[in-house]
Amino acid sequence: MLIIILAILFSLILLGMPIALAMLGASVVSIISLDIPLNVLAQRVSSGVESFPLLAIPLFMLAGGIMNKSGISERLFDFTRSLVGHLRGGLAHVNVLSSVLMAGISGSSLADCAATTRVMVPQMERNGYDRGFSVALTASSATLSPIIPPSILMVVYGWQANISIGDLFIAGILPGLLIALLLTLLITGISVVKQYPKDEGFQRSRVASYFKKSVWALLMPVLIIVGFRMGIFTVTEVAAVAVAYSFFVGKFVYKTLSWKDMGGLLVSTSREAASILIIIAASAPLAWSLSILQAPQEVVTWITGLTDDPLMVLLLLNLALLVIGMFMETIAVIIVLVPILIPLLNALDISLVHFGVIMLFNLLIGQITPPLGVLMFVSCNIARLNTLQFLRSSLPFFLVLLLALLVITYIPGFSLAFIN
Repeated sequence: MLIIILAILFSLILLGMPIALAMLGASVVSIISLDIPLNVLAQRVSSGVESFPLLAIPLFMLAGGIMNKSGISERLFDFTRSLVGHLRGGLAHVNVLSSVLMAGISGSSLADCAATTRVMVPQMERNGYDRGFSVALTASSATLSPIIPPSILMVVYGWQANISIGDLFIAGILPGLLIALLLTLLITGISVVKQYPKDEGFQRSRVASYFKKSVWALLMPVLIIVGFRMGIFTVTEVAAVAVAYSFFVGKFVYKTLSWKDMGGLLVSTSREAASILIIIAASAPLAWSLSILQAPQEVVTWITGLTDDPLMVLLLLNLALLVIGMFMETIAVIIVLVPILIPLLNALDISLVHFGVIMLFNLLIGQITPPLGVLMFVSCNIARLNTLQFLRSSLPFFLVLLLALLVITYIPGFSLAFIN
């Protein structure tokens, strides 16, 4: 019965049905097969979003929207250019470093990808960079956003796995910096070979000037991390603080945010958050019925029948997640698979925090690959780039991201170094 339900779910998704409706369809089949009254479906949908930590999702989205509307992105781009623009391929380095800094603001790969593509790709083209290289780099560096805290995907994973979201946030810092470092090494080599340009020499006065303009934005991720580590805030509370802080900076410090802007931001945030929370609500009855059908136990039995070596299991899970990530929406994958995989991970003594970083990065790599790579489509549409050109240019970045995935998977210290 388990195979039939999953086959129905994936078939409906591949046929183009919205993910939430596909989940509800599979849930109806599973509930009927279990001879359970259908009114339970409505009860489970309602209870699926009755969780205090889930409030962090719309709050973080609103905070990111306010920071971007306030012109934070442009200030961060100017600051990073003053730091690394003098290097060979300076704007490419600015692209990566800006993604690192913006990751600490929005927590959304799509938001950061769209903002960076609009600002950076035209600048890079005007300075002699190949458009395919520029777009592929922008999409690849956008994978940093859900890894470096705050992260909307980590909120969803932590809620599903019933583990500390604060620990997940901390666990993403070193892996995020590792990914940025490897991307930087790659673009250094490419820039030398293609002789991409660089800005004028490094100037401390220029760095100091742009730092003063962007310091309020740079303090936001510091506020989040320190608040967690000192136990001052829960994840939901820090999301609310981030909203208040970003509003204060935009309205009273930079004075670039109006009350009219807030109305539009509240509407757009409500729509975006609703699309995520609807999927979460629709997944609840499916997850409940799969647990009744003992799906987690069946998965544990099947995989341990192949191998009980944790390293081999992680390899198999990486391969599976890379493929699944090419075809399914990231949040849907997390919601469907995490409850099924938890017993397996516990049986093999694999840290749920460590696996959370592994899983998210796998799925993010899927966002830059066909056929459904959302980062690929967003960046190509904004930059008006052919998908085939993107694929040719993105191959080196894809390989580097795979290398980073292997390091993160098999050296747990990158994720767990700062976890108590």
